[in-house]
Amino acid sequence: MPTGCADGQLFPVILLTDFGQSDPYVGQVKGVLHRLCPGAACIDLSHDLAPFDVVAGAWLIDRCRPHMPESAVWLCVVDPGVGSARRILAAARGRTRMVGPDNGLLSAFLREPDCRVVAVDCAPYAGAAATFHGRDIMAPVVGRLLRGAALESLGAPVGDPVLLDGPGWEQTGSGAWRTRVMLVDRYGNLVTGLPAAAMSAAGAAVQGWVEQQPCGALAITFAALPEGAAGMVLGGFGTLEVVVNRGSAARRFGVGAGAEVTVRAAPVVFP
Repeated sequence: MPTGCADGQLFPVILLTDFGQSDPYVGQVKGVLHRLCPGAACIDLSHDLAPFDVVAGAWLIDRCRPHMPESAVWLCVVDPGVGSARRILAAARGRTRMVGPDNGLLSAFLREPDCRVVAVDCAPYAGAAATFHGRDIMAPVVGRLLRGAALESLGAPVGDPVLLDGPGWEQTGSGAWRTRVMLVDRYGNLVTGLPAAAMSAAGAAVQGWVEQQPCGALAITFAALPEGAAGMVLGGFGTLEVVVNRGSAARRFGVGAGAEVTVRAAPVVFP
């Protein structure tokens, strides 16, 4: 059975980029995929990552994979080094394939046991635009995988892919954590990299700060906060979010992706 097929059906392609929605870049990538594999469906995970934010992209892949089909090919493009000597990787584990730049974006997948990784041989794509490898190299590689190409036919094995160091958070003391805003959703919620499990010992009695601005305590739901009040919830990504009930935390605190968030078990006196 070809690699890209399950019971005769093409695997879906899961797309994650920082291309945004206002330019034709995502459409061009989808056009190439459809031209090569007309039967393949695309799942748009996100195209609104902050430009060049590889850390947030890697985090989003890790957090969203449990909700995605296992039989799928991921095309992940957050690639500030496009056109440089950085490698393009293709990786496989089980029935999942991933294609993306060798800059740490695929870290969580590459760390999994039995994950096979190759550096794509870019020679067959001579003439690719130096600024648009997502369309001219990575999308055709995904097309080859969908048509049944073996991973090893795409390039030589890689034993030293770039892996990001940390998980997007750290414990800074007993009952104290530091994290960053990974993404701002359309509601203005500040989604951080601090997982709920890391805070389990603290219970609900924690307080938070966004760039040293107090952002309230941990609540169970949005509705547990008075309308217009700031606080924190454990959101759908399984991580801490700074929120304003029926409002925008991003506007309230004047921050975006990359902002520092600190959390401490109560009682708290901020230094």
